Amino acid sequence: MENLSHPLVIAFIISWIIEFYLFGMQRASLRISRHNNVEWRGIGEQLLPKWYPLTWIVRIAKYGLLVAILIVLDWKLAIGLLVIGFILSTIIPIPYRPLYKKTFRKKVEKIKSIDKEAGQLFTAMLDNTNF
Repeated sequence: MENLSHPLVIAFIISWIIEFYLFGMQRASLRISRHNNVEWRGIGEQLLPKWYPLTWIVRIAKYGLLVAILIVLDWKLAIGLLVIGFILSTIIPIPYRPLYKKTFRKKVEKIKSIDKEAGQLFTAMLDNTNF
């Protein structure tokens, strides 16, 4: 139990939470696309912030921390964290609207400032899904 307060474990938990939040953002944009019968690739993915591809850094850091935990602390702890993280990510409901509404609306305003017609399309997509 003393290993749970180790900085590597704490860093892993923080990276897991960040990745879960970012995964939820992608899922929300996918749900909005499906609800509006539009392709996610090319259309729905535009709802994500420009920095979203940096999610890969978080994912790599998370698994790198897991490997460090495996080497430095205990392989059982590393496997346990991996399994618990997987289970939690499948059973925890993601409150899509409260978490991502502001981010998506902000992105749509940026799109609208560049291309008014596209901005109106994205506004309608968000309105159709109560975002």
